[in-house]
Amino acid sequence: MKEKIYTDTEIGEIRLVKNARSRRLSIRVHPVRGVTVTIPWLMRYDDGMKFFLRKRDWVLSTVRRQGERLRQAEKDGMAVSSIHDGTVVRTLLSEIVFVRDVPAAGHPSGIPGAFGVLSDSSSPLRISVRSSLVEDVKLTGRLYLSLDRPISRKEVHYPCAPDGPALSAALMKALVKILRDEARSLLPVKLRFFAERYGFCYNGVTIKHNSSNWGSCSTLGNINLNLNLVRLPEPVCDYVLLHELAHLRHHDHGPEFHDLLERLCSDNLTRLSSLGDPYVTTLFSSARRSRASRPFSRILSLETKKYRLL
Repeated sequence: MKEKIYTDTEIGEIRLVKNARSRRLSIRVHPVRGVTVTIPWLMRYDDGMKFFLRKRDWVLSTVRRQGERLRQAEKDGMAVSSIHDGTVVRTLLSEIVFVRDVPAAGHPSGIPGAFGVLSDSSSPLRISVRSSLVEDVKLTGRLYLSLDRPISRKEVHYPCAPDGPALSAALMKALVKILRDEARSLLPVKLRFFAERYGFCYNGVTIKHNSSNWGSCSTLGNINLNLNLVRLPEPVCDYVLLHELAHLRHHDHGPEFHDLLERLCSDNLTRLSSLGDPYVTTLFSSARRSRASRPFSRILSLETKKYRLL
């Protein structure tokens, strides 16, 4: 791929990307990755610019509409597009809080005794994580996971550095590492539980940081899961895992696949509802009242669409 960047005074950067597989001009507006104009290989960048200018009013209205939705999603904890002092990200395992440290006497970094350092050679910032237990589920006996009831609290400390792309990238990288570690510890365990409960056999599972899907299943039985899944409520996270397991038997999205997925979702939501999570109980009641042909999988699919990948 080849690309050029054009800066619009109101929209910002516009990526003009040449793609050998594209047969026509197209525009994609993404709330985080911005605006991309895809140009067939044999066409000129000028052709892409002319196409963008003809569609500029639509692009601008879409950018503004997505911006409003993204701000609301961030407010509701369903999206993370930027990180700053006080940003809170909730997962099924922890509450992650970002803290900008004020330099203290004798400690230029502002972190007296840094713990769990995340920085590396590619980042000059010394970022550290301090973790503390909020609830010992082995003692309380809670059998479900909840975004509203974290097991631990993780404080991500970073020095007083100037705000800008470098700091934002470093903090996002630190968040991705935490999410990856949590996903690797939780998702394979969940997947194995469901495989044993419902009689599935998969080849392997890999945790990835994809920007376009929550998960996938290959014809060889290999399952890929997005590290962002730990940011979803438990029944919604489970829905994605069950979706990929169902593809082990039906590789398309035909009626047999959806019938199987509905049975799996119904059974799992019934199980979770019995454990007492108020959010799950609300979903379960809504599905029972729904007149949709496949109410359990439909309501979970709609919940998934509320969340944004980072």
